[in-house]
Formats: sequence, C-alpha cells, structure tokens
Amino acid sequence: MQQQHGSGKTAVLVERIIHKIIDEKVDIDKLLVVTFTNSAASEMRERVLDAIYKKLEEEPENENLQRQITLLNKSSICTIDAFCLEVVRNNFYELENISPNFRIADQAEIELLKQEVLENIFEAKYESEDKDFEKLINTYTSYRDDTPLKELVLKIYSYIQSDPFPEKWLKEKIEMFNIDESLLEEDFSKTPWGKILLKQMEEELIDAILKLEALGKKVSVEEELESTYQTIRKDIELYEEIKNNLDNWDKSYEMAHNLKFAIWPSKKSELEIKEIAKEIRSDLKDKIKKKLGKIFSSNSKEARQDIKDMYYILSKLQNLILEFSQEFANRKREKNIVDFSDIEHFALKILERL
Repeated sequence: MQQQHGSGKTAVLVERIIHKIIDEKVDIDKLLVVTFTNSAASEMRERVLDAIYKKLEEEPENENLQRQITLLNKSSICTIDAFCLEVVRNNFYELENISPNFRIADQAEIELLKQEVLENIFEAKYESEDKDFEKLINTYTSYRDDTPLKELVLKIYSYIQSDPFPEKWLKEKIEMFNIDESLLEEDFSKTPWGKILLKQMEEELIDAILKLEALGKKVSVEEELESTYQTIRKDIELYEEIKNNLDNWDKSYEMAHNLKFAIWPSKKSELEIKEIAKEIRSDLKDKIKKKLGKIFSSNSKEARQDIKDMYYILSKLQNLILEFSQEFANRKREKNIVDFSDIEHFALKILERL
C-alpha cells in the first residue's frame, strides 16, 4: 500500500488497513505500507494505533486487535528506501561481495566517485587509442572537449537505474535499432520510430486544421473577405491531404518537399480580422513547413539506413556505459559503500530469491 497525499486519503488508507486486520484477519506485520517521508510513516503508525484503540473500545475482548498493538512495533510502515534497506540488512548473505557493514554514501561522495571513475576510463581509452571510443568522440564531441560524451554517459546511466533491470533494459532498447538488411526496402512508416514521428506530425496538422477552421468561421461572416476565406479553406484542404497520406512515408516525403501554399489575397481591407487572420495563417504555415522539413528530411530508405547506422554508434555507447557501470560498482565495493539505487536493486534481487 502506498500513502497518498491529503489527510482524507490517509484516513481512507488507515481504514483499509483496519479492514485487513479485522475482516481479513491479516496481521499488521504482514502488510507493507509505503509512505513518502519518515514523518509521514510516523504519522501513519500513530493513526493506525489510534484506529485500533478505537475499535478496542467497541470490542475490548478482541484478542486479535490486542495482538495487533504488539505487532505494530515491528510492522513495515516506512519509506521505500527504509524498507529496501531493511531487506538488504537482514538478508545480505543472499548477495555476492556485499559486506554486512556497508555504508550508505552521501550524494556528494557518489558524484565525485562517478567523475573519478569516468575520468579514469576516458584516460585509458585515449592512451590505448581505442577505435570504438574514437568513433564516439567524433560523433558526440571532439578531442578538445569530451564533456558532452561524459555527461551523456552519466545521464543515461542515471536514467536506466530507475528500471528494475538496467542493463537488460538498455540492451533491449538499443537492439531495437538493429534493423535487418532485408527490411531496408520497407516503408519507414511501419517502424516504431516512423510511427512516433508520424503521430507527432498528425497532431501538429490536426491542431493547425482546428485553428484554421475556427479562423475561417470568423472570416466567413465578412462578405468582402471571401477570397481570404477561400485561401484559408485551401490551407485546410492541403493539411488534410497531408494528414490522410501519413500511412505512406515516401508519399508524405514527396508532399513535404513539394509543398505549395495558396497566395494570400493582396486586396486591401479596413477590417482588422484580415490582418489577424494573415498573422495566424502565416504562423501556422511556418510551423507546419518547419515540422515537415524536420521529420521528412530523408526518404524511407535513407531513414531506415540512418537507424541502421545509429545502431553501430549506440552499441558502442552501450559498451561504454556498461563499462562505467561495472567499474563504478567495483569502486563502491572497494570502499564498502552503496547508494540508494544499489539498495533498491539489491532488495529486488533478494526478494526474487526468497
């Protein structure tokens, strides 16, 4: 169970715990109640105790409720960090190369150690003239400043730690870029990346169409702006045509590169709505052209080949991240320290084995 924000929701959660104890005969020490902070855990414990006492006033002979008061002292009402730490402390023998007297390092110490490990890895690769490393340097940075690549390694490493199985997740995601040569002729719209990009384009077009339709309604009431209204309608029809062909990458690519907009009416008008309409239309036009140019910068075959080429680079980046991860773990083990991410992953390993 996880505590939710707000006293009303906390009261509901306490009631659910009491229901488990009384109606389902579940002992309080068999429940895991996760809170956001230690103070919230203390408050939750007090609320549960008060609720038990209140029930005891109604049923003073209830032995089950009396037992829960005792069991409450060893119940797991705590933060997720505290729970994981307890699991690891009590079952450290289930883990390899972990000393029972490990220390949780503070954030500053962990960050310094990360930088030190990364510096050592980079220095060794420069000295050995590692070809894969050179490829990464040429792709993401330069020999004059390799900071962007270091930041990328640390950023991805930190991101994947939120997954139960970081290394497995990273390998699976990068393997998605490993396109079979026989598939290079297929339409790019059928790939996961093509679908994401086309969905973005579709949303952009729908937004533009809705705005132009609203604008067209305002303009249509003015008889002298008939040509303006017709120009807006032509834009809508153009966007609709592009949207209706988004299931074919090369057709969309061709349309994006042969885009022709109707000329805005040059006839002067004293009506303010015409200038407003011109500005809105121009902004939407520029936005759509920019988006089309960005998404359809390559035809289907070129886009697939780009993904294929990325796989080579990403696989080298993956190796660098995994090397950093292993060396970082080794250094923490040498110092007999862990961070909270380690505690969570250690706890998961233990719970899987128990």
